[in-house]
Amino acid sequence: MGPITTEILLHAARTVRRAARSFGVNVSFAEPDIVDFIRDRQITLVYDIGANTGQFASKLRRGGYKGTIISFEPIRSVFEALASKARLDPRWIVHNCGLGAAQEQLEINVSRDTKYSSILDMSDLTAKFDPMASVERTENIIIKTLDEVSAGEKETFLIKIDTQGYEHKIIEGGKMTFQRAAGVLMELPILHLYKGNWEFHEALAHMASVGFAPAQITAVSYDVDDKVSLLEVDCLFRPVVREEAK
Repeated sequence: MGPITTEILLHAARTVRRAARSFGVNVSFAEPDIVDFIRDRQITLVYDIGANTGQFASKLRRGGYKGTIISFEPIRSVFEALASKARLDPRWIVHNCGLGAAQEQLEINVSRDTKYSSILDMSDLTAKFDPMASVERTENIIIKTLDEVSAGEKETFLIKIDTQGYEHKIIEGGKMTFQRAAGVLMELPILHLYKGNWEFHEALAHMASVGFAPAQITAVSYDVDDKVSLLEVDCLFRPVVREEAK
């Protein structure tokens, strides 16, 4: 008998679920998540872009990930909270900067709840979605590129980007890095909280153009006016091995 793989286990789970439904019984199993993907791909480094106070990095640690995390957070006060957490973890490196298409200085809108802070302006939907997303002030921040900060990296890595509508600019400044990535996790919009953000289908098409296909899609939030419809999702992409031209 061959080894029991994740694919075999998932097929068995689906078979059990379908059989149970035929008797009117709902059976649920834990689906693969980002930590499972990291473990399966033997990823030893995660670029955490748009770290805020370290929520994503902390989630990885709770899930059992023990590799290196490199976090980027441009807002000074938020970075200080992030750095305070990282001091307790020798494999968690933090940088007080944002990433984008080029080295420059930009202005960021800082929200009451800083997780909503963005270089882009808020849409009319944002305040309705969460009053804590309202902008309190602006701050000048340093922008670097992903290609600059990842130059010479030899480890197997995943790129996580959660930058409130600025994801496509980070991809533009990380073209070389994306060619080597074992996975990319991005928060993508169904409805827009930020002006000028790309459409969901545009994001999928762009990722396909640079050699990535969706591996996992997870709900982040739902529309306040339609609570059974998505507002934002986390989309995990895997590199696609293309057939060599004949």
